[in-house]
Amino acid sequence: MKVLIALGCFAITGAALAAPGVPEAQDYHYGQKLDIQRVVQPADLSFCGIREVEMVNEDSAGQLHRLRYPAWGQFCVNEG
Repeated sequence: MKVLIALGCFAITGAALAAPGVPEAQDYHYGQKLDIQRVVQPADLSFCGIREVEMVNEDSAGQLHRLRYPAWGQFCVNEG
């Protein structure tokens, strides 16, 4: 029973943290045509290595999109 309650709390918390009006993340596929007029929330690259990140952008029609794609982090200590 406690597990179900904990899972319910996580689901509610996750929904509350999602930006209002922004749809679920869509995975980027190589060669996909993107219509990005403005970046609303850039991806957080404060990590080391490769990981999936998300960016929120607005297209030329004013619609918001959340795009998920792999990126290389910018905080690797032993590079260069």
